[in-house]
Amino acid sequence: MASITIPDSVTSIEGYAFSECSCLASVTIPDSVTSIGESAFSDCSKLTSITIPDSVTSIGKYAFSGCSSLTSVTIPDSVTSIGKSAFSDCSKLTSIIIPDSVTSIGNDAFENCTSLTSVTIPDSVTSIGKYAFRGCSSLTSVTIPDSVTSIGEDAFRYCSSLTSITIPNSVTSIEIYAFYECSSLASVTIGNSVTSIGEYAFRDCSSLTSITIPDSVTSIGKDAFSGCRSLTSVTIPDSVTSIGKYAFSGCTGELIINSKIIETEYTSDNYPTKSGWLYGSKFTKLTIGNNITKIGSYAFYRCSRLTSITIPDSVTSIGDSAFYSCDSLTNVYCKPTTPPTGASWMFHSNASGRKIYVPTASVEAYKSAHFWNDYASDIVGYDF
Repeated sequence: MASITIPDSVTSIEGYAFSECSCLASVTIPDSVTSIGESAFSDCSKLTSITIPDSVTSIGKYAFSGCSSLTSVTIPDSVTSIGKSAFSDCSKLTSIIIPDSVTSIGNDAFENCTSLTSVTIPDSVTSIGKYAFRGCSSLTSVTIPDSVTSIGEDAFRYCSSLTSITIPNSVTSIEIYAFYECSSLASVTIGNSVTSIGEYAFRDCSSLTSITIPDSVTSIGKDAFSGCRSLTSVTIPDSVTSIGKYAFSGCTGELIINSKIIETEYTSDNYPTKSGWLYGSKFTKLTIGNNITKIGSYAFYRCSRLTSITIPDSVTSIGDSAFYSCDSLTNVYCKPTTPPTGASWMFHSNASGRKIYVPTASVEAYKSAHFWNDYASDIVGYDF
């Protein structure tokens, strides 16, 4: 194996200078060097460590990509940017300290660093590029500072050892696939400035048990939480106006919904194309917020695991087939003293023996109301 000492007269290491030098094990870089160019040491598969001097201000894209024996890197405080794929596929790199001077972590910067266990991102960083830590399967801990405003798509995808994440208040959007298949992720805190959760953002985070979506969020993308089979509690705030289809497919437990998205009318012809955000979900309990006045047609169509629902006092109408084919639904708790305006097939094809509990003083009003009278034998008085 070979070693090389770069003389003090050199001020920059140009692109591809030592690329694919498969016998290179050791490099000494002098203080005179200010930049390391694109792919300068890419695929130097025997290179085990590198010390970057304080004189270097930029590390080019792919600079150390594919250095599969690289276990240690020291990035000096002089570096302001880490380029695209700078350390991607450094499969033996176990730790990295990113200095306070760095303002951006480029796309794919540490992708597939499968031995990397922890990362501390300094307060100077404002953006985490897409694919930045994708495939870092040993990464158990990452600290995202308040300075970061965006987390790129696929940024932590396949980080299967990551157990918790706190997204600071500075972040406004969680991009698509950001935490896709982080299968050990059990805890997520979403900052109160996030307005959108992208498609597939937390898909197949199978250890995630609960999620609180802040009031700042207005949209939840397609499949955002699908496959989160341990998710037992979800609260959707009233700020949410758009939920993509299959957003909670496979999720279990309790759904608390304050979003007026359930007031939207749908027909069987466009279900689940437009309203399929609950399609495939396995929620067993549903509580509807007190700000909801209307439950739209097909709102909870085919929620086949739903066993119990609570309809608040505020609801004045229930649309056609709202709970159609909820074939595990056994208990409906309907709190309004005046029967909401009904529609056909509201509770059609529910579980055998399903009961509809209404205020005791309103039993006869419910039994005689149009469409409610279809379920007269199931209506029972209840003291709420």
